[in-house]
Amino acid sequence: MTVQVQTSTLSRGVEWARRLGVAALAGGIAGLVAGGIGGRLFMLALARMNRPRATGVLSDDGFVIGQFTLAGTINLLLATTVLGAIGGLVWVAIRGLRFGPLWWRRVSVPLGATLVIGSMMVHSDGVDFTLLDPPLVAVGLCLCVPLLATVLVTWLGDRWIGSDQTVWQRMPAAVTWIARGALTLLAGWALVDLVTKISQIL
Repeated sequence: MTVQVQTSTLSRGVEWARRLGVAALAGGIAGLVAGGIGGRLFMLALARMNRPRATGVLSDDGFVIGQFTLAGTINLLLATTVLGAIGGLVWVAIRGLRFGPLWWRRVSVPLGATLVIGSMMVHSDGVDFTLLDPPLVAVGLCLCVPLLATVLVTWLGDRWIGSDQTVWQRMPAAVTWIARGALTLLAGWALVDLVTKISQIL
């Protein structure tokens, strides 16, 4: 009996370690693609749309607008990969809170993440959203980064992990719904904050 319990505990530990590794890998890939490659392309598009007025200006993220160096690109790729891996771990921690039909389960996390992360990325002062025109394009491209990253990590993570059974399914229903409510409030606050910042930018 003791051996069976120990074997079961070990198996669960191995499975959780596998899930964490898969989530970090999926998040790293998503961060590299969406934040690194996608972010670089978005910055290039905005720089070309605002030549020569914004060329040479230091952006809020510390990059010189219109200047693309190897070192800067490598730093961006590394930073977004690490951030993506962290995001993957957050994703695997909350994936068990998804509910409803399949389409909503696939949409809810990217939507919520885009609102929360977008509200942190978009700001009404500084260079990125006041100097670059048109401002709505700058905001839209900025929001595309967390949206694309979360869609990718959701698709890869679900595909690689497989089972939807998580620790949340073993908790009392009240605890699960309280967590869902807290995340919903966070997303609602982020939406209000994001709309307020966009109105200030415009």
